[in-house]
Amino acid sequence: MTAEDCLTTPADVRTDTPPSNRCQYKSLPLRDFPPLGLMRQARIAREQRREDLGAAPAPGRPSRYAEGDWVRVKSVEQVRATLDADDRHRGLWFTGSQWSFCGGVHRVERVVRRMVDDHYRIRRLSGTVALAGATCHGADGTQGCGLDCALLFRDEWLEPAPAADPAARPATLWATVRTLPEIHATLDRAGRLHGVPFQPGMEHHAGRRHGATELRHRSLAWWQRPTGGRWFILDALRCNGEPLPATGCDRQCALLWHESWLRLEPAAVAQ
Repeated sequence: MTAEDCLTTPADVRTDTPPSNRCQYKSLPLRDFPPLGLMRQARIAREQRREDLGAAPAPGRPSRYAEGDWVRVKSVEQVRATLDADDRHRGLWFTGSQWSFCGGVHRVERVVRRMVDDHYRIRRLSGTVALAGATCHGADGTQGCGLDCALLFRDEWLEPAPAADPAARPATLWATVRTLPEIHATLDRAGRLHGVPFQPGMEHHAGRRHGATELRHRSLAWWQRPTGGRWFILDALRCNGEPLPATGCDRQCALLWHESWLRLEPAAVAQ
């Protein structure tokens, strides 16, 4: 995707690795076959140096909508009228998964003014929001690569709408986040498991219970393979940008949870 422009943290939380290096999106549970993995790591290191030098752009202008507002995604015809030949508007792609949300009513979850793009560079966005429940899984939950990334919507693709009852996905699996000592026992000194960080902000969810979906990659490149066993996405738990304190990120990536960090139970036996 490219574009323009609780619990108190205890004393034993690991701080060996700077928070700016603990973004899960930069350390997904995937391994690349050489030399392509080296190329990706070099790109991440280059963009990290850029951030360290203070070269990140200023946040873009806010959306005309505020967090909590209800909006309707315009019709297919209305959206298409704003796009160029590459299905982009001001550089931002209207993805294949987004078409399934046309005509639907959603609450604005986050005003997106700056984010890490697919090339790991901090990008500036203006007049753009993420909508609750609108992810790359599509409206029917069958699309996308499996990472459940939040879709981004330009103001021009939206219109005000009366509040609606949001459709909830029925949970088939429940997960309770284990205690912090249990989780920390699985991590290396950099606060990672299989290279994936237990990132800042995740500790606040210890002891809490959520619907869970196992991560199943549906469109990996031929040079990538999953690693580390089973990973899960927990309902409504998304990154708030805390791992990037110097720049902030409004991308709203789904947080990834390793099976060893959770107590799993089928929904049928949930109380």
